Amino acid sequence: MSSNESIKNEGLPSSVWLLFIAIITALMGMGLIGPVLPTLSTQLGASPSEVTLLYSSYNIVMAIGALITGVISTRLGLKKALLIGIIIIGVFAAIAGFATNIWTIIGLRGIWALGSSLFFATGLAAMVTVAGVSKTKSIVLFEAAVGIGVAAGPLIGGILGQFSWRYPFIGIGVMMVIVFLLLFTKLPNVKEDLGTKSNTSLKEPFRAMKNRSIAVLGIANSLYNFGFFTLLAYSPLILGLNPFNIGLIFLGWGILLGISSYFIAPRLEKTFGTIKSLYVMLILFTILLLVMGIFTSDLLIISGCIIISGLLFGNSNSLFTNAVMTTSPVEASTTSAAFSFLRMIGGAIAPFLAGILAELYAPNIPFIVGSCFVVSSIIVIVLNRNYIYPKSKIKSEKPEQTLPKQTLSKQTLKVKDFMISNVISIHPAAEIKDLLKLFSKHNIGGVPVVNDQNKLIGMVSDGDIIRYLAPKDYSAHDFIYNILIEEGESEQEVLNNKITDSIDSLITKRKLYYLNDNDTLEKAIQILSQNEFKKLPVLDSNKHVIGIISRGDINNILMKMLAHR
Repeated sequence: MSSNESIKNEGLPSSVWLLFIAIITALMGMGLIGPVLPTLSTQLGASPSEVTLLYSSYNIVMAIGALITGVISTRLGLKKALLIGIIIIGVFAAIAGFATNIWTIIGLRGIWALGSSLFFATGLAAMVTVAGVSKTKSIVLFEAAVGIGVAAGPLIGGILGQFSWRYPFIGIGVMMVIVFLLLFTKLPNVKEDLGTKSNTSLKEPFRAMKNRSIAVLGIANSLYNFGFFTLLAYSPLILGLNPFNIGLIFLGWGILLGISSYFIAPRLEKTFGTIKSLYVMLILFTILLLVMGIFTSDLLIISGCIIISGLLFGNSNSLFTNAVMTTSPVEASTTSAAFSFLRMIGGAIAPFLAGILAELYAPNIPFIVGSCFVVSSIIVIVLNRNYIYPKSKIKSEKPEQTLPKQTLSKQTLKVKDFMISNVISIHPAAEIKDLLKLFSKHNIGGVPVVNDQNKLIGMVSDGDIIRYLAPKDYSAHDFIYNILIEEGESEQEVLNNKITDSIDSLITKRKLYYLNDNDTLEKAIQILSQNEFKKLPVLDSNKHVIGIISRGDINNILMKMLAHR
């Protein structure tokens, strides 16, 4: 089955759901080892610094992988890149489960990261491509898979780790064998439509790092990651709990991370702006690390701080990503590679540094030092703020519209005296192409949407159509270790996919304004002056649409009134 065979009303093809399972499984592998770190330390006689190297080795390979795996995956093709990534993850995770010393596991974990990097360089593109016309649904599904994987990984690791630290590693290997067989036999040999894109040179990310906004935000995120990975890699070692209970704590962490990434961060950005919101998140994270450093021996406080940190991490990661993708003048995929490399340097150093500090000084010192690095991140942003404020978020000032101070006429006109009674309307089940024909035929720019009883449902305008059919720009998705780029749409893709959508798709949830036939001219002027409407429907006492007025109608009646003064 090719991607073009998916039918719009028949949902997503089965290959998309296979990728959904694969993405969950691969994400689970990232956080799966956290709950068994204390057991590894005890049973293999490993020091805290050695155990935390499991995160450091993973992160350093992910940093290098950010620079090269995107280029490699475009040359291999979607299916081959996915399958090779799965093989690397599964094989080296399973081998790690049979290792007899910590250094072998550290090395195998690093190779495992190479497979993860290759897999995630391709996963989103693969899901979108095989989904065909159901592109939006597939992207939402991808984000859901990431959220489930991040949250479920520690829990699965905790459940399996109760029996042996080896089982989580072997479990990932077994799951990857199953995923490989499913994708090998069921995933079609689809080819990503690269359009005008060319293979990116390996030198491009290094050139991109010379850009001030990318460098500043990359360094700031790297400093922030010192705190992030100190908490993520070191805190399991001080909890003193069994793997299952550690898994439950990090399950809460993962759930809050997913919720904040996809629901809270966009609202914070829209309400307060990217950088202001980022300042707040970093300050709160600094305070949280200080609390953990002061109350290191209090299990309840440490557990609560770990869970709450998921809320801060999800917001901070998304805000950092949005800031760099918005301000960077470089191509999105190149920006992603350069930024991911810079920020993961901190993620590679921090776990090992935390273990060393705990061994040399005291168990609370890693958290104190981590908070200092987060403060450094804030300072870097403040000192370079002129380079990183997202230009697209600067609001333009609009002149305030006010009503005329003087009354134009003593005559009280009612809406029914000048409204257009011959109303052209459309049913919500009609298609967008039908609406375009209606606009063209009658040379109008907006109509009311009515049901079978001629009752008002909403208003649609030519502006609504333009906004709905506008090709979607690229967007970036932050998944802790990778920034994945969702490529934009072409005009032809939009026309093919959306032109037959129903009018109901155009109706927004904004407040619906209308007039009654006995309302005054003054009220009509007031509503049109305070809102960006071109037309207003007129209703009778039974809420039936009986007329419509426009700005042009208002202007005409005002001119007539002035002419008779």
